[in-house]
Amino acid sequence: MMHCPECGTKRSPGAATCGACGFVLATLEPAQKGAAVARTMMGVSLSDLAKGPNAAQEVDPDAPTLIKPGAKGPAKPVVPPPPENRTIVGMPALAPSGDAKPTPAQAPAQTLLGVAAPKAVASGASPAVKAPPPAEGTLLGVARPGIAPLRATDPSAGPAREGRAREMPHELGATIVPDVMERLRSGNPRPNVRDKLARKRLVLPPVQPRGEIPRERVRKNRRRALPVIVTAGLLVVFAGIFAVFYTSPPPLTARVKATPEGREAVEIECPSCPDGTKVQINAASADVKKQTALVTLPAPLALGENRLKVSLDRPGSGRDESVGVTVHVSYRLRPDLTGLANEKPSVHVAVEAVGGTEITIDGKPAAVKDGPAVHVIDVASDCTGPADEPATLKRRVPYIVKTEGGTREEGAVDVAVGIVPLHIDAPGARVIVEGETFVLAGRTMKGAEVLAAGKPIQVSADGSFAQRMSVSSVGSTNIEVRAKAPGMAPRIVPIAVRRVEKLAAAAQEFMADKPLGFTAFAAAQASDVGKPAVVSGEIVDARTQNHQTIFLLDVPAKEGCPKGQGPCRVRLVHGFPNPAKAGDVITAYGQLGKPWSAPGSSVVPEIQVAFTMPGERR
Repeated sequence: MMHCPECGTKRSPGAATCGACGFVLATLEPAQKGAAVARTMMGVSLSDLAKGPNAAQEVDPDAPTLIKPGAKGPAKPVVPPPPENRTIVGMPALAPSGDAKPTPAQAPAQTLLGVAAPKAVASGASPAVKAPPPAEGTLLGVARPGIAPLRATDPSAGPAREGRAREMPHELGATIVPDVMERLRSGNPRPNVRDKLARKRLVLPPVQPRGEIPRERVRKNRRRALPVIVTAGLLVVFAGIFAVFYTSPPPLTARVKATPEGREAVEIECPSCPDGTKVQINAASADVKKQTALVTLPAPLALGENRLKVSLDRPGSGRDESVGVTVHVSYRLRPDLTGLANEKPSVHVAVEAVGGTEITIDGKPAAVKDGPAVHVIDVASDCTGPADEPATLKRRVPYIVKTEGGTREEGAVDVAVGIVPLHIDAPGARVIVEGETFVLAGRTMKGAEVLAAGKPIQVSADGSFAQRMSVSSVGSTNIEVRAKAPGMAPRIVPIAVRRVEKLAAAAQEFMADKPLGFTAFAAAQASDVGKPAVVSGEIVDARTQNHQTIFLLDVPAKEGCPKGQGPCRVRLVHGFPNPAKAGDVITAYGQLGKPWSAPGSSVVPEIQVAFTMPGERR
């Protein structure tokens, strides 16, 4: 039993090809064309080559034999050709040198998978198996260095050979083996093991694991992201520096205050507002002076949170804006001037607070649990007495507030209001008359109203007035003259009028009170103003004005004028038309007034005359 030298499968002695792998077992006899039959070896070891030419004559029991057509029995073993005609590992034999074309016996054998096939057979001979065409390229398209060229062609093939080589297809670096094509044509589709590997070899890129990004792409992404990261870092650093070193202007601050007139206002502090900036809250507005504006409100704010819209109109090209501010009112102490119209003028302080707040005002607790409380301040003494010019009523009312949260606040409510001026020319502060009437005359400010004994009297456009008053019976009558104006405290001047039957009897009663004489009131102090005083002398000058008579009296030595010091003078102001004239001697009864001085003259004492008697006093 013989074995296939290619795959080792057992075979029949007369088979031309191996049934397992298709290996060609018999070839044409070398005598057909006189050429030696070449045998293909899958590799010749160095030991075979070292045996020399004589070693090739040894008979291999497993060597293939040539079967001649019509021959009977086995033939002699085929003697291998000499080493120079054998092809080693697909390497073609060297072509003869020179331009002579090789003969068929000299044509090198072509290799296909290590099988050497004869290029031609003798005419008329029928080979056992049709020789496969010569290979046009290397198996699987891979050429091992030093083993075989990529494409070995037969130099004797000529142009037809080259055309056939161009017709062979190449797919993805793989070459379809011609032997496979011949098998398909002959109807034997059974592929060789090596044919399966030789069909196609797809060279695919390496598969990346799922979720893993190629390194080159990562490098590119890093290069692209680097400028973005650097820019973001610079922005963060710049923002930090800006936040540390930049100080924005402080916002608006607002708090509730009371105006000098006692009205409620909002004080706005704006550090970024230059002088002249107009600050407006609803319809009320004010101008900024030294970064502060006091906007008087038309109505008080409500207790609790108050959201206000403040409009800022900066002068010139300054920025105009509207800013919302919150003013919290937890309590309110508001001066109320309505009490000034009472018979006894007073100033009220209205006290309001949210629940749980305790308020002490002017040392007295204010009951605010059941609603607003009122603290009353009597200002009648400030408004009583004549005054030629307007004055200002001022009060400072301290308070202490304890909120529900335990916060303690101390402050004061400032009250400031003007007082209407009122001057009485006639009859004077104290007057004694024998008749039934007298004249009430004086002056006040323009637009003011004057009331005598609660009844209004006519006031001229310049503020002067004169009204005849009647005294119905003998006795003392106190008359209150009041001048008032809107938004101001009134001015009150009391007048004491006494009606008597005889002035002589009144003089005796007056002296019983021990009035001051010239010696005493000439050295009197400001505290002595209003005390009873009496003086006698000669009239130096007399004049009548504004329903009153003014005398300049020369006091003699016996009344207390020091000798050798010249004349001693006294100024008399009588609130009645007095018929006395210069050169007459009279005695005046009245109250000590403030010293009087004319421009360019010395200061002289003054007496507000209640009545006069002709002649010296007795």
